[in-house]
Amino acid sequence: MSYQESQLESNLPETHQKFLRLMMGRRSEGHFSALNIDMVGCGVGWAEMSLAPTSQLIGDPMSGALHSGPITTLLDSALGIAASVSLNRMGFAPTIDLRVDHLRMANSSDLLVARGEIVHLTRNILFAKGVVTQNDVQIAVAVGNFVRLSDDVLALAEAHIMSQLDAIDKARQ
Repeated sequence: MSYQESQLESNLPETHQKFLRLMMGRRSEGHFSALNIDMVGCGVGWAEMSLAPTSQLIGDPMSGALHSGPITTLLDSALGIAASVSLNRMGFAPTIDLRVDHLRMANSSDLLVARGEIVHLTRNILFAKGVVTQNDVQIAVAVGNFVRLSDDVLALAEAHIMSQLDAIDKARQ
């Protein structure tokens, strides 16, 4: 599923939607491309992302099991985006801590879907939980903590993101 086909809640502020477009629009480069990760849906306090397994992600050739690294990255991305869109200003919410419990082997042939949700916000930290499923079976669960950056830092990040988006829009015209 491509970003264009993903579900974004209409109550997301325009800056948040533009940030997601910028991030997923760069899917042809970086680790999202290398891991075949796409946005499934996003709203205030939650995000869903998918990972389509490839042979390069197999950790155990004998069983065909996926390596745990891409699963952890998928969870970190879903929880991190959920944290980022929970903020009043668009920006980033860097990961402080992420605990992932791998419950069972993920096969290398079926889509993985991660859902991250914010469960609590404080002045400085966002607390999140997440789950990865494959064929409606839980593969891994996670809890994580993310930094809530100051409004000054987020204002700078938002201005930078908006200037990049404006440049991209002009280049497309």
